[in-house]
Amino acid sequence: MGLFDFLNLDRWREERRKDAVAIEIDVAAGVLERCPVCQTVFDRERDDRLPAADLEAHQAFDRNDPRVAVFHGNRDELLARLRSVRAPLPWNCTCDDAG
Repeated sequence: MGLFDFLNLDRWREERRKDAVAIEIDVAAGVLERCPVCQTVFDRERDDRLPAADLEAHQAFDRNDPRVAVFHGNRDELLARLRSVRAPLPWNCTCDDAG
């Protein structure tokens, strides 16, 4: 494994941390839901809650919340990611499918 492979791995890890922060904020704001049983995060397309997620993100930056440090002060990146992390998520969890 060469030097560039390690750099790409670090970049990949940073992207995953950014996604995790965005998902955490979306869940807290009610944009996304987390199943209390299986802990799966899913998206029921609660676009009406996006302003609350934006506000939570701004407040996290204002409070110097350590979760948002991975964004290096780039609020726009976090705001965009609050929306983009929703794309690959399912509509519901396997618990809902099981009945």
